[in-house]
Amino acid sequence: MTDSRPIGVFDSGVGGLTVVHALRKRLPSESIVYLGDTARLPYGTKSHGTIERYTLQAGALLQRFDPKLLVIACNTASAHGLEALKRESPAPVIGVIEPGAALAALVPGPVGVLCTNATLQSGAYEKAIRQRNPGAEVHTLACPLLVPLAEEGWFDDPITVETIRRYVADLPPAVKTLVLGCTHYPVLKASLEKAHPGMAWIDSGEAAALAVEKLLTERNAKREGSRGEMKVLLTDPSSRLQEVGSRFLGEELGVVEVVDI
Repeated sequence: MTDSRPIGVFDSGVGGLTVVHALRKRLPSESIVYLGDTARLPYGTKSHGTIERYTLQAGALLQRFDPKLLVIACNTASAHGLEALKRESPAPVIGVIEPGAALAALVPGPVGVLCTNATLQSGAYEKAIRQRNPGAEVHTLACPLLVPLAEEGWFDDPITVETIRRYVADLPPAVKTLVLGCTHYPVLKASLEKAHPGMAWIDSGEAAALAVEKLLTERNAKREGSRGEMKVLLTDPSSRLQEVGSRFLGEELGVVEVVDI
């Protein structure tokens, strides 16, 4: 028995397409409806109440497609809106913080987390990691300039390298593993590697894709057969969206539908 209903995925912008890329790689037969709230980007500078409201609105819109599962492909929305959406959604909901934290909890020695201001203020990563490893040494660092650099498409650029270098200089030298605690950050991997060669990286999006596969397997809800369809919804179509979005996704974005949320 298989479940052919789509997986609903949403983010504040196009950064969550890195999660979709991981899902498409791991679960190619699954159909995905992606919602990017590009009209209200970024979430990382907003209050808890606003982020929670945006998360519930995104979840409600995706319910129109009868999803079998919702994925919050945004660390900020996962930190501030996951529990509220779990209470409201008829479909199960997975965020990106818990799967990434589970991997971080296994790291020997101190671990760093790069994230938005709102994710840092929530304390969500420290809590999730220490629930699994009470003695863990966690250093969380807000890097607010990295999201606009990623949205601008400056994935491998000297300015991005220098920005990362300046941020990470605030972490103790003993930190040798960093969690990419924002789904925009994986596309900056080339700049991250140049700024800090030899650092180990935990991609919260890839961890979330593993969690999705596990849940669908447990529920006997995986779709089998041909490659799944991909539908992209955005609340505002920017002029560079096709180019940048395709680079986040790792394939052509295709037709984009503009929606009101």
